[in-house]
Amino acid sequence: MKTKHSFFQIEYTYLLHEPYQKEDILFFDIETTGFSPKTSYVYLIGCMYYKEGSWQVTQWLNTEPQKESELILAFSEFLKKYRRIIHYNGSGFDIPFLQKKAAMYGIPDPFSHIESLDLYKLILPLKKFLSLESTRLKAIESCLGLERKDTYSGEELISVYSGYLGRLAYEKLVDKSVSVNVNSNPSAGDLEDILLLHNFEDVKSLLPISGMLYYRDILGDVYLTGNLSTVSCEFSEEESLVLLTCQLPFSFPAGFTVYCPLKERISLKGGNETIKDMQVTAVFDDNTLLFKLPVYKGTLKYYLTPPSDYYYLPLEDMAVHKSVAQYVDKEYRKKATPSTCYIKKDSLFIPRGESSFEPCFRKNYADRITYIETDKLKGMQPNELAAFGDGLLLFFKNFYHL
Repeated sequence: MKTKHSFFQIEYTYLLHEPYQKEDILFFDIETTGFSPKTSYVYLIGCMYYKEGSWQVTQWLNTEPQKESELILAFSEFLKKYRRIIHYNGSGFDIPFLQKKAAMYGIPDPFSHIESLDLYKLILPLKKFLSLESTRLKAIESCLGLERKDTYSGEELISVYSGYLGRLAYEKLVDKSVSVNVNSNPSAGDLEDILLLHNFEDVKSLLPISGMLYYRDILGDVYLTGNLSTVSCEFSEEESLVLLTCQLPFSFPAGFTVYCPLKERISLKGGNETIKDMQVTAVFDDNTLLFKLPVYKGTLKYYLTPPSDYYYLPLEDMAVHKSVAQYVDKEYRKKATPSTCYIKKDSLFIPRGESSFEPCFRKNYADRITYIETDKLKGMQPNELAAFGDGLLLFFKNFYHL
């Protein structure tokens, strides 16, 4: 077995260690010759950790398959001093693979004492929300603009490892004083570098891709209200949009634009209706979240409660309180129902998402989309604008079933 140590500096933004210390967390990834612990074996384990002011990686490479237990023991001993282990789909493969291997060799479960955090499981729900083509590790790296020197897949490395073992055996047989160059094949050292590089980059990338969790966190019900530093809104007359800009105390790892469609009934001449596609847009870029809210110009209804206190006047197409309706002839009034208990207003409106701001308007009683007047935002304080933004985020969260 060979052991390699590496040191490097890398930006650490998303606080994966809390409530522990940075020194308490360990990132890891394994390389195996197959999927089944019974018919294949682990040949490389890489761990990344913070120590003495820098990030470090330790890798154990098995040079003798029959001594696989030594590799697992070395990792198990190393793991004992950590409190949280972080991985990418390790819950689905790496951890159960090593647990079964440990049991085969009579080694206690290496993970019995430690808390596990699977970045893959946390990022997977964002796939539809961020329109990710794939949630494979390399796909996420590419999405975030992370570059790799390694060009091999895990499957391709199996043959590289097989060639590595063969080359090691051959080089032990030949006289080291003789120059070895059989058909210009790569040396055992060359193949070893390929194996270690792939595993090193898999482990190292877990730090920058953890920034994807900011997109998940911001969808919390009151995230903006509790974390917002600056918020402002403006009306774009040219685009007929209200722009709500939120400056955040962190930066997103990549820019994304997310759409939440609205179905809007637009009345046409002759009494017919059509369905017009509108959408609320959220733009995540650097440390800014920008909402683009479409402005609806027209007449909407404000529904009054309880209907038992109102009468509906068909000629005026509105409801009035019963204290006023008593002065209207009975033939011109009807007891209001939930769907007819409204007053109408002609104004400029924007969708209010899931916020609780009143008064709210809608086109029809059964419509889920509700609106507030654009002028309502003009008088809001920053904390109120933040609460309004939280309602919009909750609207996105519910639409994408997050």
